[in-house]
Order: sequence, then structure tokens, then C-alpha cells
Amino acid sequence: MSLAEGQKALQTFHEWCDAQGIEYDKEVRLVSRAFRDAPHRRSRDGFSSAVPGVVPPPSAHRRRPRLPPPRPSPRAQALEIRAFVDGSSANQNRYHYAVFARRDIAAGEVVVRSIPKSACLSARTSSCAPQLQAERLGGGLALNIATMHERSLREKSKWHGYFAVLPHRGERTLPMFWPNAALQTLRGTELAAHVAADVISLREDYDEHVVNGLCVRFPEVFDPSLYAKGFESYLEAASLAASRAFFIGDVFGEALVPVADAFNHRTDAESVRVFGAEGGFDEETNEEESEEENEEENESSDDDVEEKDSDDASSSSEKEELDPYDAPVSGKLEIHAHVATKAGDELFNTFGSQNNASLLHKYGFCESANAHCTVGLDIELVERVLGVKETRDAAKAVGLDLDEEKYFEIAPDGVVEDALLALLARAFRREGEQDDPTSESPEVREALRDVLRLRLEAYGEDETEKKSGAPEKTAPAGGGLVGVRAAETLRAAEIAVLAAALRAVSSGDDSRDERRGVKRVKR
Repeated sequence: MSLAEGQKALQTFHEWCDAQGIEYDKEVRLVSRAFRDAPHRRSRDGFSSAVPGVVPPPSAHRRRPRLPPPRPSPRAQALEIRAFVDGSSANQNRYHYAVFARRDIAAGEVVVRSIPKSACLSARTSSCAPQLQAERLGGGLALNIATMHERSLREKSKWHGYFAVLPHRGERTLPMFWPNAALQTLRGTELAAHVAADVISLREDYDEHVVNGLCVRFPEVFDPSLYAKGFESYLEAASLAASRAFFIGDVFGEALVPVADAFNHRTDAESVRVFGAEGGFDEETNEEESEEENEEENESSDDDVEEKDSDDASSSSEKEELDPYDAPVSGKLEIHAHVATKAGDELFNTFGSQNNASLLHKYGFCESANAHCTVGLDIELVERVLGVKETRDAAKAVGLDLDEEKYFEIAPDGVVEDALLALLARAFRREGEQDDPTSESPEVREALRDVLRLRLEAYGEDETEKKSGAPEKTAPAGGGLVGVRAAETLRAAEIAVLAAALRAVSSGDDSRDERRGVKRVKR
């Protein structure tokens, strides 16, 4: 992939954005570098070797200095999109993008003025929306199908110019595309069990809703001869949706958002934020609001409760009658600077405070320094230590539904979830006693130690020693790791969390236990 081809793709994208009414700065700088030196966007192929390159001279298009004022005009270009070439495999575009500040940018400044929602690829805006509506398909499944369908249209698709800057064969750094040898490096991790299940689930969805659904009912739109052998194309579309989709409102749901997806991710350190997703809220806010509403209901009179229930039923009925596919396509998104940024610095968005297992699963990369690593302990491990009947009886006694709660979490600092400690303590209550033993009791500590050791065995022999070191210094994509190196980083981080929990439970120092993971069970 030459710089000329990368520039042509980006120019095609710019022209498409103009036609769609997307308003943003369009200076382009192409950079050819070894992959390890590129900014924070994962490679399009996590298993290829990097090739060195050259840095072309900077663009001659610059703002002319002005006297006065000394500060740039608010209308001066703020952004610069750079395309990096990393030298990946054949038959795949091998460039990726990053957005840089062309001048100093103040916190709160609007850096992307308008991304019409009509330009975002969603189930609602796609050309196959009528067929998706008829099949009553929504959510991520509908977005996957819409993306696959639009890509199949090639030049006839409204989003053909947008596809020019997306990886032609999907986001190949996602583990579902990894060869078997690479998948072995995920052994023992939180992610390992999900990869094979993902492909199976995607295959079932494709067969049921595309091959045996849309192709049967709407062969003029979903050509059976094309889609009968199109599962690989569906995987590619699903990988694009998984790694790039934004929630942009209740009508559109998740969508691919041009320009917004050019900003790379940085955990807990974003410099821009996307605005305009009416009707959207995060789960934490929703939970807090629900708790407040429940408290208010409990304090209200029976008449008030009946009136509220009646209002809620009416409101719910109205929402059920409104089909998002029938709602008008309107509205826009904006991107604002979240913090002040100096000229020349890269601008980052964030996918949220996610651990490396989640980042690798959904986006195809890990971070060398991620403070959110957690480890799950499957209930089967507890059953192996205590026995199935003993585990089930203890769980029932402390109010745990093991059909719903199959995992217990260890926090990044090695703190073990209270629910597991409560279950272990109840399992060791002696007959005739009214209280459970404390979590510091020898039998509870020994049982927890056995559970942790079983979990560590999943990584293989001596993995605590082999994978305890830090990743290599020169991380690709400015701190983002892909492929085997991402798997090694994920394993090392999870093992470190388990080791911290094991050290805590093995220690006889109660004060250290309180800090590192062993807590007293509340009676």
C-alpha cells in the first residue's frame, strides 16, 4: 500500500463527507512508518511484521502568521488527519488514521461542527431498512446486516466513499479472525472462552436471519446466490460494527459514525467527546435514576402509586407504538474538545473505562498500561473445591442465584468479591452455630486459596513466572498492542491480579488482608 493510495482513499472520504454535509477540518498529512511508531490505532493485521518507511515533508498548506492577534482565529483549522502506513498483508488496505491538533485547542471548543445522523450508517438509515423492519430486526444484528449489505453494493452504496477509509477485509485484529496458533496465546484468559462462542453465535444469526430469512423473503434485495456463501463478509461487517459503532440516539441505536471513528482510544484520558445522542444515557446513570424512582414510589401513597402505574402504562404503550424505522431521519452530532490540547498533540476519544479483555474482544487491541484489569472466578471452580451440593446449598442460604451469578470478580488490586467470601464462609458454618466463620478463618482462607490456584492453572504450567514481566518497551500504535503481544499483555495482567489476591489470602497480616483482598464477612 503506497502513500499515494492512502492519500487517494482519504481524499475520496473528504469529498464524500462534503457531499453528506459533514463539517470538519480537512488537512491531510500522510506518514509512512514502522508499525511500532504509529499513533494509537491498531493495525489492520495484527500478525504481520512491520516495515520501515519515510516521513514525507509536512504539507505546504499552513496558516499564515498574523499580527495581531497572537492567538489563532477561532475559525482557523483545528484538526489534521494523518494516515499511517504499517505494511500489512496483501489484499488489505494497510493504513490507519489519527487526528492531531493543528493549533492550540481550548477545552469546550467545537472541533467537528456537524455530522448529520443521515450520514451515519445504521439499520435505520441503510437502504435495506424496509426489509430489516419487516423482519423486525434491531440492535447489533441489524447493524451487522446493514453494514454487510451496504458493502456488497460497492459504488451503488451511499457509504461507498466512507468505506474507502475502512479496512477492506474487516477489523482483522479482532480475535475471531486470529489463526489457531495465535488463539493459543489467549489460553486461560477471560477472553479465551468467548472467541469460539462468538463465531458460533454469529453463524447462527447469519443462517437464521439472512440465509433463511431475508434471502427467502426478499431475494430481490438479498440475492440468495450472493449471501449463501457470504458468511465471511458478514464476519467482516460485524467486526467493523463491533470496533467502531457509537450509540447515537434511541431512533438510530448504534451506528458507524464517519470522522468520529478516526479519533483513537485512550482509557481515562480522552481529549474529545461526541455530543448529540438524544435519548442516550449510560447504565450507571440509569441505575441511579431507577433507585431514586423506587425510593420515591415507596414513600408515596397507594393512590399515588396507582396513578403513576397508570401513567407508566400509558407512556409504555406510546413507546411500543413508535417504530424507530418509521421515525424521521434528522439531527446531527458534534465533537467537542474535552480538555485543552497543544498544537501537534494527538486527539483521543475513549470507549469507556474497559479492561484489556474487553478492549481486545471488541476493538482488537490492548493497552500496555490499563488500570481496569479484573479476573472472573467461575462457580465451577468453587464447586471443585467445596463440592457441588455444598456450593449450591451455601449459595441458596446467602441468597445467591448461581444460575444468574456464575462468576465472582477479583478487582484490579486483588480484592475478592464479597459474595464469594460470604458463600465460602457459609459453607464452613458448623452445625449448631448461629454465625458464619470470618473470612480470616483458616478453612475459608484455605478454600479461597485453592480456588485461586485452580484459576491460575488455566494459564498453563509456571505461567506466573513466565508471564510476570512487562511488555516490550516499543508498543505498536502508541501504546496499543495487537495480536500475540496483546494476548501476552492480557495474560500477564490477569495473572498479576490473581497473584495479588493469592498473596493476600496467604498472608497472616489482617491489616494487609483488608487492603489487598480478604475482607470480613458481614453477619
